[in-house]
Amino acid sequence: MYADGIAPQTQTTYKNTTKYRKEGKVFYGSNLEVELSATDATSGIETTYYSINGAPYQPYTSNLSLNEEQDYQLSFYSVDHVGNSEETEQHLFTIDKTAPNINWKLTGDVSGKTASGRSSIELLAMDALTGVKRIQYQIDDHLAKTYTKPIDLGLVSNGEHRFKFWAEDFVGNTSNPNTGMDNGLDVYAFIVDDVAPTASALVKNDQYIGKYLYVSPRSRCELDGEDDLLGVNKILYSFNHQKLDAQYESPLPFEDTKGLQAIFYQSWDMVANKSAIEKLVVYMDNEAPQTGIDFKGPQFFTRDTLFINQTTHVKLFSKDEESGIKQTSYKVDENAIVSGNSFRIPGDGLHQITFYSVDNVNNQEQHKESEVVVDNKGPKVYINFSIKPIRTETHENEVIEVYPPFVKMYIGATDEQCGTKSIHYSIDSGTPKNYTSSGSPADVELFQEEKLYSVVVEATDKLGNSSQKPITFRIAKK
Repeated sequence: MYADGIAPQTQTTYKNTTKYRKEGKVFYGSNLEVELSATDATSGIETTYYSINGAPYQPYTSNLSLNEEQDYQLSFYSVDHVGNSEETEQHLFTIDKTAPNINWKLTGDVSGKTASGRSSIELLAMDALTGVKRIQYQIDDHLAKTYTKPIDLGLVSNGEHRFKFWAEDFVGNTSNPNTGMDNGLDVYAFIVDDVAPTASALVKNDQYIGKYLYVSPRSRCELDGEDDLLGVNKILYSFNHQKLDAQYESPLPFEDTKGLQAIFYQSWDMVANKSAIEKLVVYMDNEAPQTGIDFKGPQFFTRDTLFINQTTHVKLFSKDEESGIKQTSYKVDENAIVSGNSFRIPGDGLHQITFYSVDNVNNQEQHKESEVVVDNKGPKVYINFSIKPIRTETHENEVIEVYPPFVKMYIGATDEQCGTKSIHYSIDSGTPKNYTSSGSPADVELFQEEKLYSVVVEATDKLGNSSQKPITFRIAKK
């Protein structure tokens, strides 16, 4: 006989998965198989028994398949053929079948799923049991990379991109088992917008381009911007300095100070891309032009009244030292307003001239007025003789007077408005002579020859208006 007093020994082998030890605890992944292998040096193994989580012991016949995610208490022992029993051994472990939770976010200058090149992608993974071993990601068709820090989008080209990511824990659970693009992974899209918007300025209402871009107090500056992807988020501006300290809301009035001024402006898109700072320079013209009046041609001033006639040119002259004259207008009496700066007034009498000018940015001066009297009538001519006629007779169906050879002729003229300037006479179609000169018919007996005389008298006033008076008479001794 052979005495056997030594108990068998049982070994455990954990198969088909990964083991991880954390803080004194043991973790296994999915599809765990436990193999119990007993040896006995003398009589051999009769039976191996096991119990899971306090259940009754049962004989071990094949590998134990454990696939429930939970904590396990595996107890086991073996008995040899002569009844030697091994001391019960216990193994504590946990099966972890859950992959890490992973998510992503765009950080920095972001609007929805669009970000600037100054932004980044952050990946955040959590695993409740064994923890996250590594995170991987792939952009478009590039090789997958291991995530160690936020993904710098400044290294990603402008435009739309496809993005996927996954995380693995320490027992091999992966948030998605596939690593090829679109092979079962969720694919996300994001856009890198690294292109700055454009900014523009438009002057509304009064404006004129000359030496400068002239504006008026009624002008407005309209700021705008364009962005191909998301649109413009805001426009900042300032007057006369580049520190943009105001946000544009609606068309801006210019500063009401005469002279040059500038508006600086910049547009921002939804992910804080900024245009270059642009500048609009304008010249504020806030003063109306000045218009004066002048008269070219016949004119005579007396008794605080200016007299002109229908041939006199009325001249309007205007000046504007900023944007310049756009239009000069006038009206005579209650007639309609017309444009122009030179005209005549044909009708006799007192007239009121109203006039004003408008500059190129529509500053209009207050109406001005000037009164003139138009006189188109010549003097009234009077002819008298030094003696009464000795008789009358008919000549060509006209009654004429007959005077003796020693008769003299006296000529006079009166003018209602401006007075008489000169009187001339001509005898029998001869050269006109000045009545005030020596040898006039009032001084000398010019009509001594017995015949028919024809005399024409012309009187002119101080405006050049003239009138004529012809007279026919006969000289006879008897």
